[in-house]
Amino acid sequence: MSVTAVGPALALDGPLPAAPPFSLISIPGVLVGDGDRWMNGVNVDGYPADTPSLWEPCSSGTYRTKAEGGDLPQSRFDPIVAYEPITCSAIGHSDWQAFARRAELVLQATISFAVEEALSQGVLLSTNPFFADANLDILSGAAVTPAVGLSYLEDAIGETGRAGIIHATPGTVAAWGDDLRHGMAPTDPMEPMDPMKPMDPMRHVLTTVNGTPIASGGGYIGADPVAGATPAAGQAWAFATGPVQVRLSDVVMVGEDINGTLDTSNNDLTFRAEIYALPVWDTALQAGILIDWSP
Repeated sequence: MSVTAVGPALALDGPLPAAPPFSLISIPGVLVGDGDRWMNGVNVDGYPADTPSLWEPCSSGTYRTKAEGGDLPQSRFDPIVAYEPITCSAIGHSDWQAFARRAELVLQATISFAVEEALSQGVLLSTNPFFADANLDILSGAAVTPAVGLSYLEDAIGETGRAGIIHATPGTVAAWGDDLRHGMAPTDPMEPMDPMKPMDPMRHVLTTVNGTPIASGGGYIGADPVAGATPAAGQAWAFATGPVQVRLSDVVMVGEDINGTLDTSNNDLTFRAEIYALPVWDTALQAGILIDWSP
């Protein structure tokens, strides 16, 4: 005779949150570490934005005069805070550190989302430049197909005579499909290593056929330029910029124990994993286009 035992369900940890493979901070060279002086804010000194001028040595008169240099781009950036809260009833919990660690694991996996959102859409009350602000160079007055949009972005980067990055939503990147390449790039030896990931001398990268890195990020979803059209269903803005640098602090847990986080009115317990981030670019290239990837 069989006997069926009935008892409480077994508590299991779910699958660990994982970072998306082609996010902005996964691109080699984007994540940098150089102390913590940046926590006070930075002025980003750019380089001459022009391409080389040409000159004929045997020319005479007006044509013999060489042009003078223009202004250098300089922008002010202040750090922002990305945080992940976790709340649960204090009843039945004994390992507060393990509970708080869940918020930290989510923050580590999704920090690129926060950085992408800050760069493309700005942060409330922050004065940092962002891709969709009033300085955006809108490349087309109407929404275009994915292939046409990619060509516009490539030419915007090409006109600078130097390398850049294309920033797009996962839906837009999926629509580009065969127009992209999947390859490997060496990991920058100066880049901070994530202790949660195995050490790998090579890193997966997504690029255009020209070799331009693609940042495919959920943080770009919802970008709505100050002077551009609001995306409709099946549409999204994509951006072209010069190189991007991101600096991150260590993760800080706000509320180290139950005394600082317990709401005694309802026995709810809240912890917040927080990290300071400073994403910057030189603002010399700030181009965007509305892409319609709906069939």
